[in-house]
Amino acid sequence: MAAPPAPSLRPLRTAPPPSSRGGIGLAQGRYGLRGNLELVLCDAQDGLWVLWFNNDPPGTAPEPGGPPPGEWSGALRFATGRRYDEVTVVQSRHGPHHLELLARSGDAAHRLRWSPESAFTAEPPPPCGPARSVTVAETGDGTLWTASLTPDGALRTLRADASAYPRLTWTDATPSHPPPADTRWTRTALVDGDEAAGSRPGTVLVGDRDGVHLSPGAATTDLPAGSEVAAVAADGGARLYLWTAGPWLDVLVPGHPGRTRRLPLPGSGAVTALAATSLPHEPGCVDLVVRRAGRLWHLRDTGDENVAVATELVSRLTPAPADTDTPRPVHRG
Repeated sequence: MAAPPAPSLRPLRTAPPPSSRGGIGLAQGRYGLRGNLELVLCDAQDGLWVLWFNNDPPGTAPEPGGPPPGEWSGALRFATGRRYDEVTVVQSRHGPHHLELLARSGDAAHRLRWSPESAFTAEPPPPCGPARSVTVAETGDGTLWTASLTPDGALRTLRADASAYPRLTWTDATPSHPPPADTRWTRTALVDGDEAAGSRPGTVLVGDRDGVHLSPGAATTDLPAGSEVAAVAADGGARLYLWTAGPWLDVLVPGHPGRTRRLPLPGSGAVTALAATSLPHEPGCVDLVVRRAGRLWHLRDTGDENVAVATELVSRLTPAPADTDTPRPVHRG
């Protein structure tokens, strides 16, 4: 997303991001010299927030009102009127370069689309029915997919015909031999991005007792139990990030048990949200946002053994004009 015009030349100040709950969405966008990161949060009470990370090289002049390279923007609230539990965002090829969001409020899915002309607009949601978890992905050929878990824990996959975009026509694409329905499944994720053209994305299901990865070719890999999961395509295949307990993430490569790593986590407490995106300009690298004990952390996994670059996520934004003595940064609600 591009930064809005700056209301003045007041200096940028630092502030924590808005309080959030539930799942988070993260994707590398098309804007900026190397593709800024787009982060979507579920507000603690009402609506969604979006922030962007300036991924330009150090020393590049920032956009007016925007953060400098290596910093996060202030947050913009949208989609108010309901409390959300989960959200996924992808940078779509369609539009061109619109953002596609799939959010869940209770057991209902909601589709939102961002375009430069209209900002965020509500679109008809995919017909996935009541769900305990939903996610959206786009494969290399531009096909949009959703996966959802029904209330009884059954996997349902839908594929979109985007020839009349932004109108999408959805058809059932659930694998012919999906994992058995089980109420132990609590999260689902799709592996998008670098999958071969024409191929379906990989699918991940996790729960309190175990998990499973279903490859595009329908091969299954058992996973350990986990409460939070993120999945990306990196190094030519799937890379899964799973939190169970302790100060680390398990980094798994389905089908390659010898490549399992543990990525140290900053902060303390339980992980309550996790999202990841690969970085085309840095092959093998993955950026993650993790929430622990209410604090958000931005991590970069370079693929090296047990090494991650981690910083607490804070916003750089313009202070309110009335706050002359003790400037207070303002998120745009």
